[in-house]
Amino acid sequence: MTSDLPSQARRFANELQEVLNGTVCRDIRMVAVVRPVSASGAVFTIGSGLSKANPTQPQGFPLRTDQKKPLAWMNLSYQVRMDDELTYLTIHSSYCGIFADETLETCLCHFDFEREKERYTSAHLQVYGTSPALVALNRGKDSKRSLDKLHFPVGGKRFRPSLEDIIEFLIAERFVDARPGYEDVLERGRERFQVKQLRAAMRRYPEVVEQFMKEQSSG
Repeated sequence: MTSDLPSQARRFANELQEVLNGTVCRDIRMVAVVRPVSASGAVFTIGSGLSKANPTQPQGFPLRTDQKKPLAWMNLSYQVRMDDELTYLTIHSSYCGIFADETLETCLCHFDFEREKERYTSAHLQVYGTSPALVALNRGKDSKRSLDKLHFPVGGKRFRPSLEDIIEFLIAERFVDARPGYEDVLERGRERFQVKQLRAAMRRYPEVVEQFMKEQSSG
C-alpha cells in the first residue's frame, strides 16, 4: 500500500465531514477504511458508519442541523486510490443518494461517478419518478423501462457536480434547512474541488497549459 494513501484518504474524509457539518448536518462522522485487497491495488472506502468490520457499506445519515425530524437523508460514499503515478489521491467511484426515509427505500435521485465506465457516461444522475414522455419514447425491449434506469450525463470526469453543488441544490429546493453562513462553507469546498480538478486536467494536458501561457505572455 502506498504510504501516503491512508493519510490522504483521511484528509479527504475530514474535508467532506466539515462541509456536511458546516451546512446541513450535525455531528456526522466520515471515515476512511481500507477495502479488502483487490487486483486494482489499495482502495479506501469513505463514508459514514464504516469500520474494519464493515469496510464497504456506508450508512445513510439525516440531513438536519437540530433535533427536528429530518425531511431528507443522504447516503454518501467514495472509493479512493492513488493515481497511476502514485502521487495524488484519485476518486475511483462515488455515490450520493438522496432519500425521503431513514431506511433508504424511497429515493429521489442519486449522483454517480464510475471511472472508466463503458456503457454510460462516467458521471451521471438517476432520478426516480414517472414520466409520460419516457412512456412515449420507450419502444421494443425498453418498453417497460422506468425513469430511474436512465443515466443523465452531468459534466463528465472533470466537470461533474461536487458535494457542495448537491447540498446547494437541496437547500435551494427547500428539502433541507441550512446553518447560518453555509454559503461560505460551500464556496470554500467548491473552490477546493475545482482547483483539484483543474490541476488534474493540467497534468493530463500540459500542451494546453503551455499554449495558454504563451497566449497570456504575448497579450
